[in-house]
Amino acid sequence: MGLTPPTYQAFRNFLQEEGCEEQFDLAFLLHNGHTTLDEALWEAGDEEYIFAHAFDWGTTPEGRNFWLGLDKKWNELIYRK
Repeated sequence: MGLTPPTYQAFRNFLQEEGCEEQFDLAFLLHNGHTTLDEALWEAGDEEYIFAHAFDWGTTPEGRNFWLGLDKKWNELIYRK
């Protein structure tokens, strides 16, 4: 039985529920030059590693441990489905 990949909207909902959507979008913008992670970029990426590949955690005001915690929560969420 394979894993059903989470949708872009599920990821956005996760960010909202965790209260970090604005922080994620700002860090993504500063690191990548895109205004936000959009559906086209989502489809081209790997949802399992979305936090790890989005930007350098250590260069954000929130710091590495903040994003590591969210990365773990995200992976727990997508793998329990």
